[in-house]
Amino acid sequence: MEEVKFGQILENSCRLAGRNPSVMDIPADWKVLAGMAIESGLHAIAAEKFPIMQRVEFRRYRPDWTAGTHYSRDMEVWHGDRYWRLEDASAQGEPGVADGWGPLEMCEVAAFVAFDQPWENTVMQSFGVDTTRFAYSSDPRYYPDAPPLPCRLCELGVLVLGGRGGSTPPDGVWVKFIPEYPRIDFAEWSNTAAYAPGDAVYRTATKDIYQCIETPTVGTAPEADTSGKWRPLRIRGEFAAYLTRLAASDLLTEDQGKYQSKAAADREFELLCERYHEGNGETRVRRGRFC
Repeated sequence: MEEVKFGQILENSCRLAGRNPSVMDIPADWKVLAGMAIESGLHAIAAEKFPIMQRVEFRRYRPDWTAGTHYSRDMEVWHGDRYWRLEDASAQGEPGVADGWGPLEMCEVAAFVAFDQPWENTVMQSFGVDTTRFAYSSDPRYYPDAPPLPCRLCELGVLVLGGRGGSTPPDGVWVKFIPEYPRIDFAEWSNTAAYAPGDAVYRTATKDIYQCIETPTVGTAPEADTSGKWRPLRIRGEFAAYLTRLAASDLLTEDQGKYQSKAAADREFELLCERYHEGNGETRVRRGRFC
Protein backbone atom coordinates (compact mmCIF):
# COMPACT_ATOMS: atom_id res chain seq x y z
CA MET A 1 0.00 0.00 0.00
CA GLU A 2 1.18 3.53 -0.78
CA GLU A 3 2.39 5.95 1.84
CA VAL A 4 0.21 8.81 3.08
CA LYS A 5 1.33 12.35 3.87
CA PHE A 6 0.73 13.64 7.37
CA GLY A 7 -0.84 16.77 5.90
CA GLN A 8 -3.52 14.59 4.34
CA ILE A 9 -4.24 13.09 7.76
CA LEU A 10 -4.42 16.59 9.25
CA GLU A 11 -6.84 17.85 6.60
CA ASN A 12 -9.08 14.78 6.73
CA SER A 13 -9.28 14.95 10.52
CA CYS A 14 -10.36 18.59 10.19
CA ARG A 15 -13.08 17.55 7.73
CA LEU A 16 -14.36 14.98 10.22
CA ALA A 17 -14.43 17.78 12.79
CA GLY A 18 -16.56 19.94 10.49
CA ARG A 19 -13.95 22.27 9.04
CA ASN A 20 -13.13 22.02 5.34
CA PRO A 21 -9.48 23.08 4.84
CA SER A 22 -10.18 23.69 1.15
CA VAL A 23 -12.21 26.78 2.04
CA MET A 24 -11.08 27.61 5.59
CA ASP A 25 -7.62 27.87 7.09
CA ILE A 26 -6.76 25.38 9.82
CA PRO A 27 -6.35 27.18 13.17
CA ALA A 28 -2.92 26.94 14.78
CA ASP A 29 -4.31 25.30 17.91
CA TRP A 30 -5.98 22.62 15.79
CA LYS A 31 -2.62 21.87 14.18
CA VAL A 32 -1.06 21.47 17.62
CA LEU A 33 -3.86 19.21 18.90
CA ALA A 34 -3.82 17.07 15.75
CA GLY A 35 -0.03 16.76 15.88
CA MET A 36 -0.12 15.59 19.50
CA ALA A 37 -2.85 13.04 18.73
CA ILE A 38 -0.95 11.68 15.71
CA GLU A 39 2.20 11.36 17.83
CA SER A 40 0.22 9.39 20.41
CA GLY A 41 -1.06 7.11 17.67
CA LEU A 42 2.45 6.57 16.27
CA HIS A 43 3.65 5.56 19.75
CA ALA A 44 0.83 3.01 19.97
CA ILE A 45 1.77 1.65 16.54
CA ALA A 46 5.44 1.38 17.52
CA ALA A 47 4.60 -0.36 20.79
CA GLU A 48 2.64 -3.02 18.88
CA LYS A 49 5.75 -3.73 16.75
CA PHE A 50 3.75 -4.14 13.54
CA PRO A 51 5.96 -6.08 11.08
CA ILE A 52 5.12 -3.69 8.22
CA MET A 53 6.60 -0.80 10.23
CA GLN A 54 9.92 -2.55 10.83
CA ARG A 55 13.14 -1.60 9.13
CA VAL A 56 16.16 -3.89 8.66
CA GLU A 57 19.66 -2.41 8.71
CA PHE A 58 23.21 -3.59 9.28
CA ARG A 59 24.77 -2.09 12.40
CA ARG A 60 28.19 -2.21 14.01
CA TYR A 61 28.79 -1.50 17.68
CA ARG A 62 31.29 1.32 17.17
CA PRO A 63 31.69 4.08 14.55
CA ASP A 64 34.06 3.82 11.62
CA TRP A 65 37.43 5.47 12.15
CA THR A 66 37.53 8.79 10.30
CA ALA A 67 40.67 10.69 9.36
CA GLY A 68 40.77 14.14 10.93
CA THR A 69 38.58 13.21 13.90
CA HIS A 70 40.16 13.67 17.33
CA TYR A 71 39.89 10.57 19.50
CA SER A 72 40.35 10.32 23.25
CA ARG A 73 42.12 7.57 25.11
CA ASP A 74 40.13 4.30 25.34
CA MET A 75 37.80 5.26 22.51
CA GLU A 76 36.96 2.34 20.22
CA VAL A 77 36.39 2.38 16.46
CA TRP A 78 35.89 0.02 13.56
CA HIS A 79 38.52 0.09 10.83
CA GLY A 80 39.54 -2.41 8.19
CA ASP A 81 38.19 -5.72 9.42
CA ARG A 82 38.23 -5.25 13.19
CA TYR A 83 37.71 -3.02 16.20
CA TRP A 84 40.50 -0.92 17.72
CA ARG A 85 41.00 0.88 21.03
CA LEU A 86 43.10 4.03 21.35
CA GLU A 87 45.74 3.42 24.01
CA ASP A 88 47.79 6.58 23.48
CA ALA A 89 45.82 9.81 23.05
CA SER A 90 48.81 11.54 21.47
CA ALA A 91 48.61 9.13 18.54
CA GLN A 92 45.85 10.12 16.12
CA GLY A 93 46.93 8.21 13.02
CA GLU A 94 45.24 5.36 11.18
CA PRO A 95 44.60 2.20 13.21
CA GLY A 96 46.86 -0.61 12.08
CA VAL A 97 49.30 1.85 10.52
CA ALA A 98 50.13 4.38 13.23
CA ASP A 99 51.15 3.49 16.75
CA GLY A 100 48.78 4.05 19.63
CA TRP A 101 45.90 1.81 18.60
CA GLY A 102 45.43 -1.68 20.01
CA PRO A 103 43.50 -4.33 18.05
CA LEU A 104 40.55 -5.92 19.85
CA GLU A 105 39.21 -9.44 19.72
CA MET A 106 35.43 -9.75 19.70
CA CYS A 107 35.52 -11.17 23.22
CA GLU A 108 36.90 -7.77 24.32
CA VAL A 109 34.17 -5.73 22.63
CA ALA A 110 30.84 -4.93 24.27
CA ALA A 111 28.41 -5.86 21.51
CA PHE A 112 26.04 -3.02 22.31
CA VAL A 113 23.70 -1.50 19.73
CA ALA A 114 22.52 1.88 21.00
CA PHE A 115 19.05 3.07 20.00
CA ASP A 116 20.67 6.31 18.89
CA GLN A 117 24.01 5.73 17.17
CA PRO A 118 25.26 9.22 16.17
CA TRP A 119 27.00 7.88 13.08
CA GLU A 120 23.75 6.36 11.72
CA ASN A 121 20.92 8.35 10.13
CA THR A 122 18.05 6.44 11.77
CA VAL A 123 17.22 6.35 15.47
CA MET A 124 15.43 3.28 16.82
CA GLN A 125 12.20 3.64 18.76
CA SER A 126 13.10 2.17 22.15
CA PHE A 127 9.70 0.56 22.73
CA GLY A 128 9.54 -0.57 19.11
CA VAL A 129 12.25 -3.21 19.62
CA ASP A 130 11.52 -6.89 20.16
CA THR A 131 14.71 -8.40 21.64
CA THR A 132 13.56 -11.93 20.76
CA ARG A 133 13.70 -10.96 17.07
CA PHE A 134 16.20 -8.14 16.97
CA ALA A 135 19.71 -9.19 15.91
CA TYR A 136 20.77 -11.61 13.18
CA SER A 137 24.06 -12.76 11.72
CA SER A 138 22.53 -12.73 8.21
CA ASP A 139 19.99 -10.40 6.61
CA PRO A 140 16.62 -11.86 7.68
CA ARG A 141 14.95 -10.45 4.56
CA TYR A 142 16.94 -12.85 2.40
CA TYR A 143 17.53 -15.59 4.97
CA PRO A 144 14.14 -15.90 6.71
CA ASP A 145 15.20 -19.08 8.53
CA ALA A 146 18.21 -17.39 10.14
CA PRO A 147 17.85 -17.70 13.93
CA PRO A 148 17.87 -14.48 15.98
CA LEU A 149 20.80 -13.93 18.30
CA PRO A 150 20.13 -13.78 22.05
CA CYS A 151 19.90 -10.20 23.28
CA ARG A 152 19.21 -8.22 26.43
CA LEU A 153 17.31 -4.95 26.53
CA CYS A 154 19.15 -2.11 28.28
CA GLU A 155 18.14 1.44 29.07
CA LEU A 156 19.89 2.97 26.07
CA GLY A 157 20.02 0.08 23.62
CA VAL A 158 20.35 -3.66 23.16
CA LEU A 159 23.25 -5.90 24.19
CA VAL A 160 23.90 -8.76 21.76
CA LEU A 161 24.92 -11.74 23.86
CA GLY A 162 26.38 -14.00 21.19
CA GLY A 163 25.57 -16.96 19.05
CA ARG A 164 24.57 -20.49 19.81
CA GLY A 165 26.67 -22.45 22.28
CA GLY A 166 28.01 -19.33 23.98
CA SER A 167 30.06 -18.12 21.02
CA THR A 168 31.07 -14.47 20.81
CA PRO A 169 28.80 -12.11 18.86
CA PRO A 170 29.65 -11.32 15.23
CA ASP A 171 31.46 -8.06 14.52
CA GLY A 172 28.21 -6.59 13.20
CA VAL A 173 24.56 -7.59 13.12
CA TRP A 174 21.45 -7.14 11.01
CA VAL A 175 18.79 -5.60 13.23
CA LYS A 176 15.01 -5.32 13.01
CA PHE A 177 13.51 -2.18 14.53
CA ILE A 178 10.88 0.50 14.18
CA PRO A 179 12.41 3.91 13.46
CA GLU A 180 11.69 6.77 15.80
CA TYR A 181 9.49 9.48 14.35
CA PRO A 182 10.45 13.04 15.23
CA ARG A 183 7.88 15.30 16.81
CA ILE A 184 4.88 15.67 14.50
CA ASP A 185 4.84 19.41 14.06
CA PHE A 186 2.60 21.29 11.65
CA ALA A 187 4.45 24.58 12.18
CA GLU A 188 5.00 26.07 8.74
CA TRP A 189 8.53 26.25 7.29
CA SER A 190 10.05 29.75 7.35
CA ASN A 191 12.31 31.06 4.61
CA THR A 192 14.29 33.12 7.14
CA ALA A 193 14.81 30.49 9.85
CA ALA A 194 18.03 28.52 10.32
CA TYR A 195 17.21 24.85 10.81
CA ALA A 196 19.35 22.11 12.33
CA PRO A 197 19.40 18.32 11.95
CA GLY A 198 16.40 16.80 13.72
CA ASP A 199 14.09 19.76 13.13
CA ALA A 200 10.73 19.10 11.51
CA VAL A 201 8.70 21.59 9.48
CA TYR A 202 5.42 21.55 7.57
CA ARG A 203 4.70 22.66 4.02
CA THR A 204 1.02 23.30 3.31
CA ALA A 205 1.81 23.46 -0.41
CA THR A 206 2.94 19.82 -0.51
CA LYS A 207 1.04 18.54 2.59
CA ASP A 208 4.34 17.05 3.81
CA ILE A 209 6.20 17.22 7.08
CA TYR A 210 9.95 17.33 6.39
CA GLN A 211 12.72 16.27 8.75
CA CYS A 212 16.07 18.02 8.55
CA ILE A 213 18.95 15.56 7.99
CA GLU A 214 21.82 18.00 7.48
CA THR A 215 22.06 21.75 8.02
CA PRO A 216 20.20 23.20 5.03
CA THR A 217 20.59 26.42 3.10
CA VAL A 218 18.46 29.19 4.59
CA GLY A 219 15.64 30.13 2.26
CA THR A 220 15.59 26.91 0.23
CA ALA A 221 12.23 25.19 0.65
CA PRO A 222 12.48 21.52 1.67
CA GLU A 223 10.72 20.26 -1.47
CA ALA A 224 13.14 22.25 -3.62
CA ASP A 225 16.24 20.85 -1.91
CA THR A 226 18.14 18.38 -4.09
CA SER A 227 21.05 17.72 -1.73
CA GLY A 228 19.28 15.28 0.58
CA LYS A 229 19.25 17.65 3.55
CA TRP A 230 15.51 17.22 4.04
CA ARG A 231 13.34 14.11 3.83
CA PRO A 232 9.54 13.89 3.85
CA LEU A 233 7.95 11.94 6.69
CA ARG A 234 5.08 9.68 5.70
CA ILE A 235 3.09 6.77 7.09
CA ARG A 236 1.87 3.59 5.47
CA GLY A 237 -1.69 3.89 4.20
CA GLU A 238 -2.93 1.08 6.44
CA PHE A 239 -2.63 3.38 9.46
CA ALA A 240 -4.23 6.50 7.91
CA ALA A 241 -7.83 5.82 8.99
CA TYR A 242 -6.78 5.14 12.59
CA LEU A 243 -4.62 8.27 12.86
CA THR A 244 -7.26 10.42 11.14
CA ARG A 245 -10.05 9.40 13.52
CA LEU A 246 -7.75 9.68 16.52
CA ALA A 247 -6.77 13.24 15.55
CA ALA A 248 -10.40 14.17 14.86
CA SER A 249 -11.40 13.01 18.35
CA ASP A 250 -9.09 15.67 19.80
CA LEU A 251 -10.63 18.37 17.60
CA LEU A 252 -14.25 17.57 18.44
CA THR A 253 -16.17 18.54 21.56
CA GLU A 254 -18.26 16.04 23.50
CA ASP A 255 -21.44 17.36 21.86
CA GLN A 256 -19.86 17.02 18.41
CA GLY A 257 -18.99 13.35 18.92
CA LYS A 258 -15.55 13.37 20.52
CA TYR A 259 -15.96 9.98 22.20
CA GLN A 260 -17.65 8.40 19.20
CA SER A 261 -14.65 9.38 17.07
CA LYS A 262 -12.26 7.98 19.68
CA ALA A 263 -14.22 4.72 19.76
CA ALA A 264 -14.04 4.54 15.95
CA ALA A 265 -10.27 5.06 16.14
CA ASP A 266 -9.99 2.25 18.71
CA ARG A 267 -11.95 -0.07 16.39
CA GLU A 268 -9.62 0.78 13.51
CA PHE A 269 -6.64 -0.05 15.70
CA GLU A 270 -8.21 -3.33 16.83
CA LEU A 271 -8.70 -4.32 13.20
CA LEU A 272 -5.06 -3.55 12.46
CA CYS A 273 -3.99 -5.72 15.38
CA GLU A 274 -6.15 -8.60 14.19
CA ARG A 275 -4.87 -8.31 10.63
CA TYR A 276 -1.17 -8.18 11.39
CA HIS A 277 -0.84 -10.13 14.62
CA GLU A 278 -3.52 -12.79 14.78
CA GLY A 279 -2.82 -13.60 11.14
CA ASN A 280 0.70 -14.55 12.27
CA GLY A 281 -0.56 -16.72 15.10
CA GLU A 282 0.43 -14.27 17.83
CA THR A 283 -1.62 -13.86 20.97
CA ARG A 284 -3.06 -10.78 22.63
CA VAL A 285 -0.73 -11.36 25.58
CA ARG A 286 2.29 -11.09 23.30
CA ARG A 287 0.94 -8.01 21.58
CA GLY A 288 0.69 -6.05 24.79
CA ARG A 289 -1.66 -3.58 26.33
CA PHE A 290 -2.88 -1.70 23.28
CA CYS A 291 -5.03 -4.53 21.92
